[in-house]
Amino acid sequence: MLPIVSIVGRPNVGKSCLFNRILGKKVAVVDDLPGVTRDRNYRTSVWNGCAFSLVDTGGLIPSSPDGMAQDIAKQVSIACEESAVILFVVDAKNGVTGFDVSVARALRKEGKENVLLVLNKSESKSAQNDLGMFMALGLGEGHPVSALHGYGVGDLLDAAVAMLKRAGKKEPTSSAHVDYRDILKIAVVGRPNAGKSSLVNKLLGHNRMIVRPDPGTTRDSIDSRMTYKSRDIMLIDTAGLRKKANVKEDIEYYCNLRALDAIVRCDVAVLVVDAVLGMHEQDLRIVRKVVDSHGGILVCWNKWDIVAKTHTTFDRLVAQTRRAYMELAHAPMVSASAITGQRVTTVLDRTIEIQRRMRTRVDPERLAELIAEWTSAHPHPISENRQVSITGCVQADAPFPLFHVVSTNPRSAVSSYKRFIANKLHTAFDFEGCPLVVDFVPVRRRRHGETEDCSASSLKGEAVQ
Repeated sequence: MLPIVSIVGRPNVGKSCLFNRILGKKVAVVDDLPGVTRDRNYRTSVWNGCAFSLVDTGGLIPSSPDGMAQDIAKQVSIACEESAVILFVVDAKNGVTGFDVSVARALRKEGKENVLLVLNKSESKSAQNDLGMFMALGLGEGHPVSALHGYGVGDLLDAAVAMLKRAGKKEPTSSAHVDYRDILKIAVVGRPNAGKSSLVNKLLGHNRMIVRPDPGTTRDSIDSRMTYKSRDIMLIDTAGLRKKANVKEDIEYYCNLRALDAIVRCDVAVLVVDAVLGMHEQDLRIVRKVVDSHGGILVCWNKWDIVAKTHTTFDRLVAQTRRAYMELAHAPMVSASAITGQRVTTVLDRTIEIQRRMRTRVDPERLAELIAEWTSAHPHPISENRQVSITGCVQADAPFPLFHVVSTNPRSAVSSYKRFIANKLHTAFDFEGCPLVVDFVPVRRRRHGETEDCSASSLKGEAVQ
């Protein structure tokens, strides 16, 4: 485990902006609206050869009766307990507030000696002239920075790393990290209030995410590391994806972007569907995004504990869903309950199996035999007055099942025939849950004395999109 550096403070002082500045990229959603960040957001960072885990937290509102504020406070408290260094951020423009005094008093009361006071938004001369007033917080002179412009952030990180080294929390270099390419990345996606955060919490074994009955509780894509059956897994909890027409605020727009980014960078996406409400058109849009990103897909029917059912209910639901939606014809499905824990580990078992299938290499001779058999029984129809004659098929070297079908006039190949070949490959080689892609490519012209080469390397770059 890397040492943890947490960023805490009241709402809208620039915590997420500082988080993004230290990481050097826009990871956290940033908006002028207070209370955007709610869950703890972990990312790995390195400064001067010292690696640490940086944590963004929600804004603290001391003594607030609001339920969401109390949930955020619990998340911040957990972050502080596990932190080697705490960056307490205040707004230098607005001066010392009662909230700042309350938070500082709480940190001092708990005997926190690993706190660095961060005076954000101190780029202006007027703000710099008033920095002395923050001595009243009892946390030292503080470090003036501008998270927006980068001013003073390097000096702040020098102080944080020095504190880590004094505490014996030194990590030599970033090479000590686990190679993220070896981690199975699972994005938990779906519509708002389907139970995504509850599922992630149940899999992790603790309340990592804030869960409330209000739709839209999760606003960012939150990564969580875990180990299951000796496998290193990254669970990515995402905000509920809404239709574009229903996105009314900037913050919802950026939440959607973060969720879509999670789909792009994951290996397998778990689509969480409310089993009581059933499948929705928006769920299918999410499936198409996953397929377009060449990720694996697993459908999890959540809230199964409150569904009126018999021993055949789930089988009938699966069959009906696959008949109704072509996109889910080869998608594996599980029923689970994030509240009771019923079959939640099956979700991990099935995603691991999907990743294994995505890396499957089929036997070339068997592939050639089957392609010849299928195309002889069902030849490609004449398209645009051109004959499409198939001469072979090879599996390309790709992180997902990609097959190049060698043919004459490949640009005339129709989508329905590509689906026919894809369905046959799904069934013959068990690619359930995988984003199987079939491309038609031209027959490679042979030079004098050269034999025909249909290898994946020879076809590279010739696929017809």
